[in-house]
Amino acid sequence: MDDAVRAVTMENVKRLWSSMRRISPPGRQADKMMHVPRRGADNCSAMRARTPVLLLIALLLATCSGCIALEKDGDPGTVELPWSGVYQPPRGETTSTPSTTGNLNAVIPVDPVPVQPGEHLPDPNTANVTPIPLTRIDAKKPVVETTKVFENNYTLYHSARGLQVDVVDVPFIITFSVTPKHPEPDSHSRLVVTVRDPETLKLIADEGYHGIYGSDPEKSITLYQAGRYIVTLDGRFVDVTLTMGTEKLNVPG
Repeated sequence: MDDAVRAVTMENVKRLWSSMRRISPPGRQADKMMHVPRRGADNCSAMRARTPVLLLIALLLATCSGCIALEKDGDPGTVELPWSGVYQPPRGETTSTPSTTGNLNAVIPVDPVPVQPGEHLPDPNTANVTPIPLTRIDAKKPVVETTKVFENNYTLYHSARGLQVDVVDVPFIITFSVTPKHPEPDSHSRLVVTVRDPETLKLIADEGYHGIYGSDPEKSITLYQAGRYIVTLDGRFVDVTLTMGTEKLNVPG
């Protein structure tokens, strides 16, 4: 497209230049008949005739250069991509990621952690309602197949850790096991595990150890919708083993 524009422009310039050279200034024939040189009048007439042509040539050249500049500005190689909301390490810096299996679910560390240590969370059960588990009677007991996606150990004194989790297969289960560094009934050992939206940081689910969460050292959070999540661990004086994986139910035929 740009080569064709340049070719047409150059052709128009050549034609205008040829037309300009063929222009004969007024008074030249009268000068030949009278044999009296009128170089001053000839030059003025030639300049008046050439001025519009020169202006038109300059306008065409400016238009052509504008097309070339627009082409450079629209080069996709120089466009910066918008912020994705995910931490990208600088060039030359590498981040250590725990080993994962060959499935499409992925877990990577997040730095900085979007949740500050000791952040207050709203009470999820202000009315203190005790949930009643539902029982289901099946003729054939299904077989649960578990696939481990991620596992890591953390020691938290008064700190937090963050993980970006890309969930493809559901249900996706986040399990944590807590070992307090202070013996019971010491209340200094605490842990809060949250699941948040990666862009708005809206709280989706939370569980923990001690405080409003009780003293059970092993708990889990189940995600039933695929997508990207931010999982944070906010702890004080605890050792935590975090495991993530998927479950699949197979009913014997």
